[in-house]
Amino acid sequence: MATFADLMSLLLVLFVLLLTFAEMDVVKYKQIAGSVKTAFGFSKEDQLAGVVELDGSILGKALKQPSPDTPRVVSSIPPVETPDVEIKEGDSKAEKAEALEETLGTVLKKMGMDDQIGVERKEGDVIVRFPNEIAFPSGSSGMTPEFAAILNRVVPVINQTDGQVVVAGHTDNIPVSSNSPYISNWDLSAARATSVLHHMIDQNGTDPRRMVVQGYGDSRPITENSTAEGRAQNRRVEIIIEMMEDTGQNDSPLNDNPGNSLPTSNLPGHVMKTDDPADTETEGSSIEPDKAPARRRSFSIPGHN
Repeated sequence: MATFADLMSLLLVLFVLLLTFAEMDVVKYKQIAGSVKTAFGFSKEDQLAGVVELDGSILGKALKQPSPDTPRVVSSIPPVETPDVEIKEGDSKAEKAEALEETLGTVLKKMGMDDQIGVERKEGDVIVRFPNEIAFPSGSSGMTPEFAAILNRVVPVINQTDGQVVVAGHTDNIPVSSNSPYISNWDLSAARATSVLHHMIDQNGTDPRRMVVQGYGDSRPITENSTAEGRAQNRRVEIIIEMMEDTGQNDSPLNDNPGNSLPTSNLPGHVMKTDDPADTETEGSSIEPDKAPARRRSFSIPGHN
């Protein structure tokens, strides 16, 4: 016959096993805890700090090494002073690119983002690759506040260089949803690249004459789209800084042609954006006087109108 102590021991083991097998929804728990705090008059500020985020973004936070099939953990982005790019007069394109790559790597390392944001040097060009999990919500061209904060630390370094700056958007091969405001992945990738361009010009003072926008859709994957991990790598935004050879002459692309306009690229999939309404019209397109024009798509950061 079992004693009372044996019964209590068995019940304790049972509850421990039940707790071990249980799965806890951390986000829902935090939301409920926040509601209870509000009801009792406690502060609601930063209720979700440091918890697991399943989707979307939380203001003022950065993402730590997300993978396509796992939750994303949120932490703060530390402020970083803008270091000088050590470029000397007479340096070659390769030497300038190396100096920029090292400086950008230092900034990303201080932010703790060097293992998530890639910096690659190809001859005289430097490519900064931002994964879409950090940059944009799914199916949207509205930058996350996390991405905006990262750009505010990276772009001032880029602004110290000369030469053309190309912003290229890429997607995976999954078509956009039927209720999406974008016609296709081409449209979405170009819109995301344009969103980055606006932020660089409006918030960081990048010379607009240096800027080029490219939207490649899913035509330039860096790996296979057959797996979730591969598709996650292909969804990205790249900033390509094309360094210039120092020839002792004023050969900046800003002075290569009349009107200080950059030449149009002939690359496949290249998308150019312009603020001139006349340049956006296509053959056969017109706006009927009795119909209001479609609302212009917004590239603003959510919550920062």
